[in-house]
Amino acid sequence: MKIRYHHLMCIPRYKGEGYSKQFCDNLEKIKAGINSENYTLVDCCDDVCQFCPNNENGICKDNEKVSRYDILAKERILKGEALLPKEICSDCCWFDICGEMKI
Repeated sequence: MKIRYHHLMCIPRYKGEGYSKQFCDNLEKIKAGINSENYTLVDCCDDVCQFCPNNENGICKDNEKVSRYDILAKERILKGEALLPKEICSDCCWFDICGEMKI
């Protein structure tokens, strides 16, 4: 499984809302399996992006923004720091749903 760095914040905070039923079903499957499956961290479209409408031929239409999220998440991981949405992705369209959740 491939997981974008910043999706490490999204997956545990996911609570059933999304772009489509396919997207939600896919994210539920990923969330259920991430602790038991091996995954590789990537800075490009990943398994979460598979059914996202922003995925245009393997490139996120918001690539500049989400690449910034990936860079910030990767830096924090390498420093052993917590991934905090309000410090990484407060301009995300989903921030109001998951931004303040304690994980």
